[in-house]
Amino acid sequence: MSKMNESKKRDFVSQIITLVEEEKESLIEKGYDPSTKVEELVLKKSVSDKAEITQQEAAARAKEATTLSNEKLDEAYKEASNFADLLSGLLGKDNELIKKMRKFRN
Repeated sequence: MSKMNESKKRDFVSQIITLVEEEKESLIEKGYDPSTKVEELVLKKSVSDKAEITQQEAAARAKEATTLSNEKLDEAYKEASNFADLLSGLLGKDNELIKKMRKFRN
């Protein structure tokens, strides 16, 4: 099978269904009734379309979760930074504890 992207695969399935439905009578005349196979493809396409929607919803939730995670990390970082600044003000910038803290930011 060739390397088709997802969109092209979906289009291919739809186009095959449409084309075979349009040519159903000529296929029956040739001795082949494609109805069962077309029904199977329609069902499989429907299932894959629903799975795609589920995937898109999951991606949206993942993006929202990433945004929230980053916001919470920024809050924690700012709090730690403010705390380090407070300690630096109390102990002085030449204090050994403050020197160690400064290394964490580099």
